[in-house]
Amino acid sequence: MRRTVMLSTIVGVALSVACHGAPPPEPAPAPTPEVAMNQNQDSIDAAHRYTADSLEAIRQAELAERARADSLEQLRLAAAKSDQIRTELAVMVHFDVARSQLQPEDRDALDRKVAILNTNPEVRLRITGACDERGSDAYNMALGKRRAASVKQYLIQKGIDATRLDPVSAGEASPIDSGNDESAWAQNRRAEFVVVSGDMTMN
Repeated sequence: MRRTVMLSTIVGVALSVACHGAPPPEPAPAPTPEVAMNQNQDSIDAAHRYTADSLEAIRQAELAERARADSLEQLRLAAAKSDQIRTELAVMVHFDVARSQLQPEDRDALDRKVAILNTNPEVRLRITGACDERGSDAYNMALGKRRAASVKQYLIQKGIDATRLDPVSAGEASPIDSGNDESAWAQNRRAEFVVVSGDMTMN
């Protein structure tokens, strides 16, 4: 009889385990207040570091963009100054009929060229003397050469090295105005200036 009761008890326990599975594990103990506080502080510190890193990345990006904009602006200003210098150097001077002497009103234009050449010692200029259509080809070639030489001499007297100036003559071959009156001829009696080498800045 007792064996029957024991067997029934064992079978009952086995069936209970089979039906309900293993007993659940005991829950992990809750962290102590000190551990919980440290974990919270670590989370806060990590959030602060992330925010600081994000703000620094934004600041660096803004600095890089500002530097790029400044660089582009400097390039734009340099190009504008270079164009301004070339325009000033290209201003022509004019001559009286059959003359190669400089006119007083043209000396200011040449003095401005001197200032630019002094601040840009690598720049070299070609000076082309030209004439109106009157006179023979040979005469006008010689007159154009004298006009270019007259300009060169003035610049040399102002301190510009002669090796930086290349005087040539176009004679009557390249008129600005193709008319046959004094207004056209006055435009054609001139000296032109072209930069042949050298970088330019305006200080």
